[in-house]
Amino acid sequence: MKILAITGGTGFVGGSLAKAALASGYTPRILTRRAQRQGLLEGAQYRIVDFSDTKTLETALEGAHCAVHLAAALFGRSKEEFERANTLGTANLVSACAKTPALKKFVYISSLAAGGPSKDPARSRTESDGEAPVSFYGKSKLGGEIAVKKLRNIHCVTLRPPIVYGRNDSGVSQIAAWVKKGLMINAGSGEALFSFIHIDDLVNAILKALETETLNGKTYYVCENKTYPWKEFIALLAKAMGVKMPLMLTLPPKAIYGAGWLYEVISKLTGGEPVLNRDKARESAAPNWTASSAAWEKDAAWLGWTSLEEGIKKTFS
Repeated sequence: MKILAITGGTGFVGGSLAKAALASGYTPRILTRRAQRQGLLEGAQYRIVDFSDTKTLETALEGAHCAVHLAAALFGRSKEEFERANTLGTANLVSACAKTPALKKFVYISSLAAGGPSKDPARSRTESDGEAPVSFYGKSKLGGEIAVKKLRNIHCVTLRPPIVYGRNDSGVSQIAAWVKKGLMINAGSGEALFSFIHIDDLVNAILKALETETLNGKTYYVCENKTYPWKEFIALLAKAMGVKMPLMLTLPPKAIYGAGWLYEVISKLTGGEPVLNRDKARESAAPNWTASSAAWEKDAAWLGWTSLEEGIKKTFS
């Protein structure tokens, strides 16, 4: 069996990938920052690593045949925090992979944020568009992509998903909590458009990237090839949960930025993550977050996507 090293393997996407990889004949080796005592996946291997210490990464990767890099900082309080986790951490992993003789395939999970928003609502972002990230998170993920391109003698594929959702996703769960309370803030302007990908589709895309030689060396946007207004997404959530459509508020960018700063202060005092922060406020101010998956569909001979309506039903069923 091939050993598949997965960073972020205890998270939302990583946990689902580990289970699917195990069912597909891989031996998942989960690289984690701290020891796991609960929820261990039977048949998986676990290694504790420090992404600032390449020696721990080299040891954890010994004998691995392929790797998927999912670990990332989604929320932070400064540019330096994002760069340390997403750019430098990725560069250190790349350095360790280069010293792993058995490793022949590397899949990097980047983000639509690395490419940036799409300014024209009539045209979704494609791979031929120049990168224009607007947040520290997006810039740090793009920095990770640049680090991955330095790999030699290892085939690499970079995937850029937009909003990922599914059962037990903390982000959607928090949005759902506000929907239940009857209040929701519009992301961007009230008419902003968004792309989505269901967790099952992302996991299948990662496995496809691992197993398809013709995808090597390329970067792809992966998402349902349909865009949605934020209000429609919220309406589908409310319907799936059996609650009323919440009151939708459109706040000026300065107000959202101020709320992000306040969340950062509170989270620092309480020791939590700043789920809403100034960086997310920068992204929220962008007009549209949409991408076209046409290139992926063609090159990967992709059979289809889970629609947002179907995916949300699966999430809350």
